[in-house]
Amino acid sequence: MIKDHSHLSRRHFVGASAGTLAATLAGCVGGGDNSAEFVTAFEGGRPPTEVHFNPWNASDYGQTYSIYWTQETLATHSDGSVSTDFFEDISVDGREVTIEFSDQWNFWNGNDITAEDYFIEAELWRYQDPEASPFEGHELVDDYTVKRIYKDEVSPVIAKSNAGLGTSAPKSVFREYYERYEDAGGESGRQSVTEDLLQLTIDTEEFVDEGYGSSLFKIEDFNSSETLATKWEDHPWADETDIEQIRVLPNIESGTQVEQLEKSDELDMTQYITESQRSEYPDNIENIYELSHYNCQKYMLNWSNEHLANRSVRRAIISAIDIPSIIDAATQTGMLASPTQVQTGIRETIEDQYLGEDFVDQLIEYPVEADEETAIAYMEDAGYSRENGEWISPDGNATDFTVITQSDVSQSQPTKVFTDHLNAFGLNAEMEAVGQDYYSRVQEWEFDIAWMWHVALPYWHPMAYFSNDFYGLLAGDVTSDSDTGPTGVPFSLEIPEEVGATEVGSNGVEINPAQLMVDLEGASSEEETKELTRTLVQWVNFDLPAIIHLQENRGFAGDVENFDFPSEDEFRMDRPNPGPFALLRGRISTN
Repeated sequence: MIKDHSHLSRRHFVGASAGTLAATLAGCVGGGDNSAEFVTAFEGGRPPTEVHFNPWNASDYGQTYSIYWTQETLATHSDGSVSTDFFEDISVDGREVTIEFSDQWNFWNGNDITAEDYFIEAELWRYQDPEASPFEGHELVDDYTVKRIYKDEVSPVIAKSNAGLGTSAPKSVFREYYERYEDAGGESGRQSVTEDLLQLTIDTEEFVDEGYGSSLFKIEDFNSSETLATKWEDHPWADETDIEQIRVLPNIESGTQVEQLEKSDELDMTQYITESQRSEYPDNIENIYELSHYNCQKYMLNWSNEHLANRSVRRAIISAIDIPSIIDAATQTGMLASPTQVQTGIRETIEDQYLGEDFVDQLIEYPVEADEETAIAYMEDAGYSRENGEWISPDGNATDFTVITQSDVSQSQPTKVFTDHLNAFGLNAEMEAVGQDYYSRVQEWEFDIAWMWHVALPYWHPMAYFSNDFYGLLAGDVTSDSDTGPTGVPFSLEIPEEVGATEVGSNGVEINPAQLMVDLEGASSEEETKELTRTLVQWVNFDLPAIIHLQENRGFAGDVENFDFPSEDEFRMDRPNPGPFALLRGRISTN
C-alpha cells in the first residue's frame, strides 16, 4: 500500500490547523492511483514556519530542513575520499583549488546554477573576517569555473572536502552583499555589511515563492507541522525514481508525534531501530544502513569561569560524572551511542589511523564510570574544601555553573543526568534548556558549560574535530591581540614533554592550540597530519578544554514492503545524511 494523502493547495495548506493535519495524516488510500508518496521526518528540526534560509544568520537557520531542498554538491566518505555527482571536477594544485561546474543545474525558478553562485557564497564567508580566513580570495574564471586560493599550502583532502559550496546562496539574492563588500573600503565598512547580512532572513514562504531551492523535490505546500514536495521534472535526476511526492515532518522537541507515526507505520523512512526498540516497530520497517558517524557529543567548558579555569577542577568534573549513565539517557531517546573511553578529542573510529594504539595507550585515562575518590583528590589538589556537601574555592566562592543545552530531549535528557551528577558531588550546576535560539546563545559565550555536537564538518579527518569553532575544540582567532580565545583558552600554554604525564614538570613544551589548528588544515603530508594531530590530542587529553562523552552512530530504516532502498553495493551510504541523500539522489523507488 502506497500512502497517499490528499493534496492541499498552497494557500490552504499554509493556514491548515494541527487538527486538519492529523486528519490528513490519518488517511491512507490503497495503491493503484498514480501518486506515489514517500513520508519521512527530519531530525531535530524546527517547524518550516519558524526557519529561514540565510546560511549566515545562525538564529533559526533551517539547518536540517534545508538538506531536503538545496542540492548537495559533494559527499565525503569514511575512507577519506570525496565524491561528487554535481561538479564536473575538483582539482588541487598547491594553494589553488579549481572547481568546474556542469551546465545541467538550475534553481527551481529556472535560473542557472553557475560558478558565480559558488564565487559569491565563498566570498561572503571570506569577507566577514578576511584576516582569519584561510583563503586569499576566489577567482571567477568563467561561467562554469571558479578558483579558490588558500593563503598557505593546503592538504588536498581538506581542500576537496571544503569545496562543497554553490547552492545555498543564490546569486540573485546575495550578489548585492558581495558588491557592497567590494565597495566597503576597510574593516568598519565590511562590519556594516556583515551586520546587514547576518540580519537578513529568507523565510520558507519566500524561499518557495521565489524558487530558491534546487533539489529533486520541490516544495509545493507547507505549514507548521509538515511540508509537501513534488518531484521536480526539470531536475537531472527526475527519471531515476518513480516517487512523485514526499511529505516531510519536523522531529521537534521530544519527537513524540514522530515516534508515534513511526511505530504506527505512517512513516516510510525512520531512524535506525535499536534492538531495544524492535518490538515497538512494524515488521515492514527494517534497518537499511548503520553509519559509523562523524559526530561525537561534548560538554564545552568555559575557562572564563574561575573554577573551570583550574585544570584540576576540570579533571574532577570528568571523574565525578558517570558517562555510561549519561549515554543510557541518550539511548533511551533512540540514539545509537556509546561512551567515550579516552579523551583524545577525535572520533574513536579514526584513532588507529592518526594516532595508533601505542600512542592512545600512553594518554591519561580519566574515569569513564563515576569515581568520587578520584574526583575528591582532584578538588583537593586545586585547594577546594567540601563544606556541608558543597565545594568551596580557596577564595571562599561556591562552585556555581550554568549548563545550557538544546531543549530537544536527545540533548536535554542526557544533560540532566550530567548536571545531577555534578550536583550530587557538590558542584552547583543549574541546567537551562534553550529552544530555537540555542546556537545564537552559544555564539555569545554566555555559559559555563554547554552541550554541543562535536564536529559539524562532514568528513572523517582530524581537522573536523579541531575546526577551531564551537563544533570543534575552540581555541580562538589566531590573529587576535587577546591572551585568550572567547572561552578563556590561552593562545600560548604548556603541555608536558612526555605523552600521558599529568603535570608539566620541568620540561614543558609551549604550544599555541589555535595555530596548530591552522597548521593542521594546511598539512600536505600524512606524516605532518599525524604529528600535528598527536600534539593537539595530547593537549586535549592533558588540559580538557571539553569533555567528549558520547560516540554517535546514525543510520536509517525504511518501509521495505512498499519501497526499494539501495544496497551498499549500489550506492555509497558512508556519507552524512545517508537516508535523505538516497531519497534526494533518486535511489529510493516503489516496489
